Amino acid sequence: MEKKPTLMKSFENAILVVDDDPVVVQSIFEILQDEFSEYSFLQANGGKIAAKVAEARLPKLIITDWDMPDLNGVDLVKLLKSNPLTNDIPVIIATGVMVTSEHLRYALNAGATDFLRKPIDPIELKARVNAMLLLADHMIEIKLMGQTIQETNEFLNYLIDLIPDPIFSADLFGTIQIFNDAFREAFLKNLNPVNTYYELFTDEDVFNHRFQDEQIIKGLQQNIRFENRIQYANGDWHDVQITKVPLAGQGGQIKGILGVISDVTEVKQQYTEDLFKHKNALTGISMRLIQISELNERMMKDLEKLKSTENHATNALIDGIAANYRLAVNENFWIEFEKRFNDVHHDFYHRLQHAHPDLTANERKLCAFLRLDMSSKEIASITFQHAKSVDMARYRLRKKIGLLQEESLTAYLSKY
Repeated sequence: MEKKPTLMKSFENAILVVDDDPVVVQSIFEILQDEFSEYSFLQANGGKIAAKVAEARLPKLIITDWDMPDLNGVDLVKLLKSNPLTNDIPVIIATGVMVTSEHLRYALNAGATDFLRKPIDPIELKARVNAMLLLADHMIEIKLMGQTIQETNEFLNYLIDLIPDPIFSADLFGTIQIFNDAFREAFLKNLNPVNTYYELFTDEDVFNHRFQDEQIIKGLQQNIRFENRIQYANGDWHDVQITKVPLAGQGGQIKGILGVISDVTEVKQQYTEDLFKHKNALTGISMRLIQISELNERMMKDLEKLKSTENHATNALIDGIAANYRLAVNENFWIEFEKRFNDVHHDFYHRLQHAHPDLTANERKLCAFLRLDMSSKEIASITFQHAKSVDMARYRLRKKIGLLQEESLTAYLSKY
């Protein structure tokens, strides 16, 4: 008899981001909003309010900070897992402090689905979110179909061929049991289905896979996701994201592994190509603007030659023209420069502001120039200042940041 659909929880097409720092939340929104435009974005500034939002809205995915004042990320995960309404929502914990392997194990044992280190890398964040949303969708589909299909094998055979990514199930020894058409096309020309899926990987990767599968089978981890390079049947090597979850029998006992292989080669390649183009554009505009600034400076000197000691009105007019010209050129330059700079170093200002919230607008501009390893002379030429003024600004910036005398300011800013 068909079960009523009301028994199935209705998840919202949304991503909940939890962090007590609004700059971090906004940064994550900006990274994800274009590629995941079909999802709405929810935010919470603490663990307690996040638990309430999760229960009320049931988002597809939660990304949470670890260190928060009212309820930290791990305790939030435990709270979510204890609630039947939210215990199936994948949770990614992001942290820049708790970054050791012990921290990772502690977070995963608490029920976190994945772990992300800060500062957040955009390509890594997108790939992890994509895999988690795919997993969430698969799990929702599995539960919906499970209401009408009783036999697990029949259910999996029907489901996995609907999934465009290669998907497989393996027994406790890694022997392939079930796979979809995408898996067959990608790998089975070189792999006999009676073999283990470990044969797809190098010896070092096989060791990692066996260890991870053991963790899943023992119930120590509910989900494992990581990157690998893998050779497809056509001989091409691909960067992939592999997600593995336990496969349980009717009695609830774990009988194997369910894996999804997501190809992220094109995503990484496109990101690399775009970054290369943006870097070239930034270098080009920086050089052009330096050249233009040098020409402008010569023009300013020529204007000075037009001054007369006898005609003060003319001198005042020339000074006004020069000042207005410098202001207009400086503003127009900064708009174009900042656009190109953000294309390459899109998270630079967010990270810098988070680490040094007391920097002024001019100090942040100086940091951007120094991030490109520009000299004081080049900066002075662009900004219509004397090189000594730029040197003094650099000295004050070092003092405000708190660098030691032997530490390089340029090297320090390259971390952001």
